[in-house]
Amino acid sequence: MARGTGIFCGRRFFRALSVAALLLAFGCGNDRQDPAAGGGDESVKAPSGEKLAEKPHVPVRDEGRESEPVLTVVDGAGGEKEERWVPADDALAEGATLVDFSDEWTPYIFEEQRDASGKLLPNRYRRVFIGLANDQLDGDGEPLEPGEKNYLELYGIFPSFSVLRARFLEDETRTCDDPEGVAALTAVKSVAFPSLAQQRRDAARQPKIERELESARVQANVASLAELAEKKPALANKIKEYERWSSATKAVAAAERRLICEGFLKPPDPANKSRSKHQPGMQDPPFSTAIRHFQQKHMIYEGHALRPRTIQALARPTLANDHEALLRALRERVIAAADVLEDGSADTKNGPPTYLNKDGERVPMRNLAEEYTAAAAAQLGLDTPERALTFFKRRDGKNPFGRLRAAVKLAPRPEYYSQHMELSIVIDRGDVWYEPPFDDKDKWRWPARQKYPTLTLYTDYQGQKLPLVRWRTTIGGWRAEQASNGYEYYKYKGSDVGPRVMRKISSGPVWIAPETEPIRSLVKAKKVNGRWQSGVNYDALGPGYLSAYGVVAGYFVIPGQGDAPDVDRGIRAHGSSDYLSMYSANGYSHGCHRLPNHLAIRLYDFILQHRNTIVKGDSAMDFARQFLYQDHVYEMRIPSRGFEFELDPPVAVNVLEGNIKGTIKRPVEGLVPKPGVRYPPTVVPPEEEVDTVSTATQPARAAVDRGSP
Repeated sequence: MARGTGIFCGRRFFRALSVAALLLAFGCGNDRQDPAAGGGDESVKAPSGEKLAEKPHVPVRDEGRESEPVLTVVDGAGGEKEERWVPADDALAEGATLVDFSDEWTPYIFEEQRDASGKLLPNRYRRVFIGLANDQLDGDGEPLEPGEKNYLELYGIFPSFSVLRARFLEDETRTCDDPEGVAALTAVKSVAFPSLAQQRRDAARQPKIERELESARVQANVASLAELAEKKPALANKIKEYERWSSATKAVAAAERRLICEGFLKPPDPANKSRSKHQPGMQDPPFSTAIRHFQQKHMIYEGHALRPRTIQALARPTLANDHEALLRALRERVIAAADVLEDGSADTKNGPPTYLNKDGERVPMRNLAEEYTAAAAAQLGLDTPERALTFFKRRDGKNPFGRLRAAVKLAPRPEYYSQHMELSIVIDRGDVWYEPPFDDKDKWRWPARQKYPTLTLYTDYQGQKLPLVRWRTTIGGWRAEQASNGYEYYKYKGSDVGPRVMRKISSGPVWIAPETEPIRSLVKAKKVNGRWQSGVNYDALGPGYLSAYGVVAGYFVIPGQGDAPDVDRGIRAHGSSDYLSMYSANGYSHGCHRLPNHLAIRLYDFILQHRNTIVKGDSAMDFARQFLYQDHVYEMRIPSRGFEFELDPPVAVNVLEGNIKGTIKRPVEGLVPKPGVRYPPTVVPPEEEVDTVSTATQPARAAVDRGSP
């Protein structure tokens, strides 16, 4: 059900204290209120055309908390923020939106639900999600080792406000500010990532080059290498290369100091020069691992090297980075509380899309995610690192964010909002290449794409189709597949084209690996009690943020005619931890349409609360499978497919064919030998064609839950 976020004055009598607090906090019913008190803004009152929900969504755990106080923050004397507490029902009556700051918050898809009869339907993954957000559990639901942290923003799980508070308080006393390092980092846009052998060769020869250039500078009687390059053009290229290397070396050293300061990299140990330890000045595996953890902490979508956004974050003060993390976490909770989705991603180079409102005026669509987050941050005193630190210092009790909710004043949602919205999804496959990504000499050749796949959610309003969001996604491509003979080949895993519907959404979904999935991917090693052990790779199967379907999936099906069942060809639009597959030039899926987990959560939270939904609850199953890998038998057991919702009516989906590039105009059928792999002459099964181009459409995939991620 949609939440009402319009600001209006309720006609009811409140307790005297509540009235005073609400008038001060929300400016309702007092035309002569002092503007400095933060109220009296007529522009944020709900217009008469705003359709508010009669029954705003209330999480099960908030039932019976109507009179529980919620936090409001107002401008006090001298411009300082002062906190006030008012009953939740009074704040709601005044049009406030309640933002949940509690440590037990989850997105809607993981909340406990009730079915039509009122029966409580718990979600299996809720406990793990909360434990991950609070740095209490690992991905398997086991307690974290002492001192370990979960940096999972890139995987859709933002830190709780208790975790953020601890981060702020720690970084107030632990400064990683390094003016010399900042200068070195800001002097470069990115740093090349050569092999370790090349890095060692460069480090060995650069001192000689430095001596040669210094000698030439003295002989030329100039003050700098730049002047030397002008006077001796023959040395210009050598000087340019030396300065590039010197700048990169300084940037790597600065990054090392920052990573050591933040605890991601261990300081050099002169007594231990093992190759497993980080070697100073080298972009070696420990350095790359530290960069990866730093990127995870700061939600940076880049390869694990010194790339532009990573360098910018390394150069920022620690509290500034903490504040960015706070705003990201706040954004997800505000979006969930206000029940909005628009984030500016549907904008074009000409600006935001527009629509005709009920008065016939053309109005630009708003970036509600940023607008509402900025409003909440400003009202609560979270809009600067310093003010946010003050906010966290006020919360010094035993469990300050145990059940904390805050009331904020948000401008009304656009008039096209309603409890039930006509929503539809269009996926544009962009540029499509069916050629294998390698030539007949086994040399890799990734075809260039100018237009990438996108997923757009539309709403219909007064005959207009309005794009709410447009996000980068994936389509299928060439993937490894295990044949019945036990050998791996490449197979084109295409994405279906044409009209479909989405009838089912599953939170905490499980992917049941088909028999063609390479066995090696079904096993993982994990450290247990200090020892490495191998086991079934439930990370990939789910439920979990690393699973093939991410944390939530919508099922695309061909609707059955009459009493016939839906036809499921295994295509999903789902969350994914493989974020680089969505943002890299060579990113493809096994056929499904991937989204970063946090965007998938936003999408399905929004759809479920703006459509008639039947809560089905946990979809129990008793799946078991044994398989052999490296002389060891593993047993896979899956008790549930996930927590399921049914949309009635379903959401319409259309997958566009896209721009077919290259000479092959149809998907390649069958198996193609992998480059560089030598196969025995008789291993290809007779029933499986190799390296052929079919004029037929891509064959149907396996049954439900065996689709390709």
